[in-house]
Formats: sequence, C-alpha cells, structure tokens
Amino acid sequence: MRMRCEVLVTVLAAACGGSSPTSAGGGGNGNPPPAATVTMAEYRFSPETLRVALGSVVSWSNGGTTQHTSTSDAAGVWNSSAIAPPGPPPATCPYPPCGNTPGGSFQFTFSTAGTYPYHCMFHDTLGMKGVVIVSP
Repeated sequence: MRMRCEVLVTVLAAACGGSSPTSAGGGGNGNPPPAATVTMAEYRFSPETLRVALGSVVSWSNGGTTQHTSTSDAAGVWNSSAIAPPGPPPATCPYPPCGNTPGGSFQFTFSTAGTYPYHCMFHDTLGMKGVVIVSP
C-alpha cells in the first residue's frame, strides 16, 4: 500500500507542473503548443505586450462592443479580418442580463522568433495597438 501512495504523490506532483504561455516546449513531443490569449475590448488589446515561446498559438478574442481586427504591422504576416463582438443575451434568457454569447476569435501560430507589432485596422488611430514578443 505504501508504494501506491508514493506513486500517487509522484503523479500528482507531475500533474501540477504544467506550462505557462511563456514557457518553452510543446509541438513535437506530443504536448500541445503553448497558448496565450489577448482580449480586444473598448479600443485596446489586453495585454498590450505579450511574451510567448516559439511555436505558441495566440488567440485574440473580442469581448467588447464593436468589431476589431488583429492585423500585423508587417504586411502579409497575419490579418484576422473583422472579429465580431459578443452578441445579445439569448432569446431564452428569462431575466436579463444572462450573459452575452461569446464574441469571435482568431488564432495565429508564431513559428519564428522576433517582435511582432500589430494593430486594429478599425481603431489604429485611437491607439489600439499591441506587440507579441516571441522568444526561441
């Protein structure tokens, strides 16, 4: 019985390790690539500066009230097109507010290390800009 307890402790300790969006790893070893999320709301990206490891998948999600884009400042790297905001509460909601339907999202995998400034095509003049820093 003692041996089972030691194995359980080892398994639990390994399960608590995990990886964060800024850690290396993922991809070829059977583990999913690291992931990170940027929220677009009320004319800003949050976080505005995101640091991720090479191979990370970054997802931009619209949590605001208007359409936004995630568009690389360098031509042709990525462009999400318009990402819709969350919608109104569902018609089955008996006592609003019941929550909005999820807004749209866009994902991009960073396969080259570097600094990637980006903006919202619709709100660039309002300062809606961000940067993803990808380390090897």
